[in-house]
Amino acid sequence: MLVTVNAVPLAVGVLLSCSTTLGEISVYGRLTLGMAWALTQLVVLVGGTWWHENRAASSFEPTSATTATSRSAGGAW
Repeated sequence: MLVTVNAVPLAVGVLLSCSTTLGEISVYGRLTLGMAWALTQLVVLVGGTWWHENRAASSFEPTSATTATSRSAGGAW
């Protein structure tokens, strides 16, 4: 999922980098389309990574039966 979400902005960024006239289009003041897209890419990357980390941390696997307590009591490794 994380790769898919980041692949689309990356592909558009590559297309924008192939055409300097598209990247130079002024969006707001001195902010160009190329810079706006680069910032969008950064936000998507950071946001997607944050979402992925939170989701991975919340869906932890149950602990195995082999804990330090069972090992000290003679349990199996």
